[in-house]
Amino acid sequence: MNSCRPGFVGKALMVRLLFVAGLIGLITVCVSSDYAFADFRQLFKKKRIVYEESKDDVKRIPLARCLGKKGSVLILAKGSSTWRPANEEEELFAGDLIISGAGVPIENLERTVKLTFRGDIAGTSPLPIRETAIKLLPKKEGCDFSVDFERGRIELTNTKEKGSVKCSVTLFDDEDHGQVVLNEPGSTCAMEELGRWPKGTHFNPLSKEEVKPVYDLIYIALKGTSEVSDHGVTHFMSAPPGPAMLSWNSADGSHPIKSKLEKLPDWTLPPDLLKPVVRDRMGAVLKIRDQFSADKPLPEILSSMVVSESEADRFIAVNLILATDQLDLFFKVLTGTKYNDVIDNGIIGLRHWIGRKHGQDLKLYEFVISARHYTKKQAEIFIDLLHSFGDDELKEPETYEVLIDYLSSDKAGIRGLANWHLHRLVPKGRDIKFDPIAPEADRKEAIAKWKKLVPKGTVPSRSIN
Repeated sequence: MNSCRPGFVGKALMVRLLFVAGLIGLITVCVSSDYAFADFRQLFKKKRIVYEESKDDVKRIPLARCLGKKGSVLILAKGSSTWRPANEEEELFAGDLIISGAGVPIENLERTVKLTFRGDIAGTSPLPIRETAIKLLPKKEGCDFSVDFERGRIELTNTKEKGSVKCSVTLFDDEDHGQVVLNEPGSTCAMEELGRWPKGTHFNPLSKEEVKPVYDLIYIALKGTSEVSDHGVTHFMSAPPGPAMLSWNSADGSHPIKSKLEKLPDWTLPPDLLKPVVRDRMGAVLKIRDQFSADKPLPEILSSMVVSESEADRFIAVNLILATDQLDLFFKVLTGTKYNDVIDNGIIGLRHWIGRKHGQDLKLYEFVISARHYTKKQAEIFIDLLHSFGDDELKEPETYEVLIDYLSSDKAGIRGLANWHLHRLVPKGRDIKFDPIAPEADRKEAIAKWKKLVPKGTVPSRSIN
């Protein structure tokens, strides 16, 4: 027996029919009216954009402050393509890329952890680092400070009045995560990280195999005691004399090696300003800082310094051009410079640039094709020449024949890299003056000398006679 009343069913049916008719009318109006539909779509789009912007604003979290003078710290804000100097006491945000060196400190907002950018301006480090770069990360649960340590050398210091601090550190292009506990106030632990391609590695843009650079990592307890944890293993470290050093290489696939030190190595100490090379390079760094303080754009500053008569100015400028990924300016400098030290330092710097992390070599490959008009084959040769030859390859005559042939390449970059390798592999040829951007007649004369020094089918002596 149906318990519903006929009148109720009729009213319900009428309501449903009216609702459907209204809905059809609304759809008809929206579809038939371009203006109405566009307005509706724009309203939805605006709402979505506002939501996304507010979402990004939430992510932009201040985490630290700069303690150095204006211009001593460079910032590339997340989503920006323009580097700018940080002001003294300026807040630093999560996700921004930060570059500095030569002893410039920052601290977390709670004033419990200080991070000092060290770099290696004296060139004495066991790892040939070029610049120091980090990103601040939102604090992990239970930690006082979190940082993405991209490359270079930093020092972490406990600045609490009492108690320990815990720092989480992301390493190796986000592939590894460690933890550093600084056990007492004043405890300081230095970290040094470098990625590079091992000798004998070759570039193949079509390879489906994921080939990655090799990473080196060093921890040193400079003051007090620290605990370094990685992959579930905790290593207790103490400043010298004691178990002060922890080193690891990704190619070994083994646990870190702990070393006892009687005293701190010289390279961990602040650079000696009495040494001319250090004094001159520090002077160049201060020049850049002062020009930044005057609000000069970074490309303008570096373009001026890289043609300076001071070798220290040129050295710092080339390093910073690559540190800030200004590839257009870099190639413009290399193809127009009259200074051999700029070419030499530029090639070494570019070798480090592709070793930063997986995919850097492919970025450079695509850049020289699009911006420098290399063919795909020329680009492959260029990137491959930024790697070192393996021991077995150096015993083959073909290696030297190919390098001498590359001196005749249509691209100055390939000619320059071939000459760079030959000068290092064949010391007897270092008197041969080959300028990759000289007129063709002058280059042919130098090539003839190389062919005479290293005839086809021979392997030259690699020791100076």
